[in-house]
Amino acid sequence: MYRLDVVTPTGSVFSGDVYQTVITTADGEIGILENHMLLLTNITPGKLRIEKADGEVKEFAVTYGVLDVRGDKVIALIEEVFELDKINVEEEKKLLEEANQKLQNENLSEEEKEHYEKQRSRSQALLDLASAKV
Repeated sequence: MYRLDVVTPTGSVFSGDVYQTVITTADGEIGILENHMLLLTNITPGKLRIEKADGEVKEFAVTYGVLDVRGDKVIALIEEVFELDKINVEEEKKLLEEANQKLQNENLSEEEKEHYEKQRSRSQALLDLASAKV
């Protein structure tokens, strides 16, 4: 077992001892067990699965962030974390449509293009997780 802390700008989402954590990163989905090698990587939109020692499983949808693995302690600093059944599907559909429309504009700056690509990726991942939960 090891200590996992999941933190957003609004506060702590989870803090406790866990058996395993599975999360989507820039390098793909990874699983973290006790005494995992040191790792610092970017979190990308997808699912966070927390498996506690007693067998209880918690699953969340997450957006962008940073994962710091230190063997006996893991810290996930994440922009947004949602319970799967609390994703606002209508809002995410609107954000996805907005991003798709904006990305059709050839006059976007690189910064604007990056912003809308992140928005599209975020919304699509949240919608995929919400539909999988149904």
